Amino acid sequence: MRCARDPGRAARGRLVAHAVLVGGVMADRTGVWGPRLRLRVPVPHLAGESTGSFVNRLAHAHELELGDLLDRVGTGRQPVNPRLPALAELYVNRAALDHLAVLSGRTPHRLQLALTNLQARFLLPGDDPARWQWPFEVREGHVVRCCDLCALARGVGEAAWLMWPDPWRVCLRHRRFTDDHRGQDPHVVALEGLPEVVRAHADRLRLERRFGAAGAELFADGFQMVARWWERTPDVWSWTQRAWRAGLEARELRTGPLVIYPEAVQLAREMLRYEQRGERTPAARAVWVQDVQQLMAGWGLEDVDGWGELAQWLDHHAQPAAAPFADGAGGARRRRRRVLAVGHSRLAEPSGSLRERSCMV
Repeated sequence: MRCARDPGRAARGRLVAHAVLVGGVMADRTGVWGPRLRLRVPVPHLAGESTGSFVNRLAHAHELELGDLLDRVGTGRQPVNPRLPALAELYVNRAALDHLAVLSGRTPHRLQLALTNLQARFLLPGDDPARWQWPFEVREGHVVRCCDLCALARGVGEAAWLMWPDPWRVCLRHRRFTDDHRGQDPHVVALEGLPEVVRAHADRLRLERRFGAAGAELFADGFQMVARWWERTPDVWSWTQRAWRAGLEARELRTGPLVIYPEAVQLAREMLRYEQRGERTPAARAVWVQDVQQLMAGWGLEDVDGWGELAQWLDHHAQPAAAPFADGAGGARRRRRRVLAVGHSRLAEPSGSLRERSCMV
């Protein structure tokens, strides 16, 4: 006796016949159902990498166009610029995060630990369906080129980008300067010809290790002040020479942070000395300004009018914090409690970019 035909089974058979497994994703003629398997080639992650950079590398590792991979992550407007990972950032909702985790062979939690902009506060609203967006404006921070040697050490041979609080960064290990510059070469600036910049970065890190957030904020103050001087007079001889040694144009916007680094750290040290001394009398202010002006003359900035910035900083630091600013040799717990002058603390943020952490607003 012949069994009755099951129309549901037949329909499922036709559907399976039309389906194909593409890069670990079950897809039919009408679209993508969602990933079921991870892609065949594991892709190493870089600490602090942007989501767009990681997804771009994941696509290239499997000989896919970026848009083709994004079709497997969720729905969204396809990027039209092939350099988009260097210009903006990719954001996803919870469902798309789950899809991306499957494709990359990681759990969603591990992927969120690796990629900052996949953390819960950056996820798009709505869990279903899976979707992504690629807005030009990054929500927090900047998309900065990763040091090429750091990437290579992790097995990454192509360009990669990191999420960073500032639009530039220095790699002390490999002596590289990178930024969010999207113009001409060099995309990565080697610092072998600028040993004073390398020393300055090491000094900055020591300052921040010893004095915690207070050290970071003092460097931010020093950097913002010297940056203003550079904006007015970028042709100072020492700064011009550094730009040339780095292969950059002296007046180019990206040049500023690199060439002023040594002076910014030295000025931060002078600010630290003033803060530690605790005196706020007119005589103490005058002595400090005179010392800084002598320092500026040694830098070749004797013709730079820096009085306005110096007076502004002194005004913000006119009232010391309630607790004395002692030396930073008391361990991590004491460093966390140390705060700067009252006026500074009202204006400066405890974290974020140099601009945000400075009272020189």
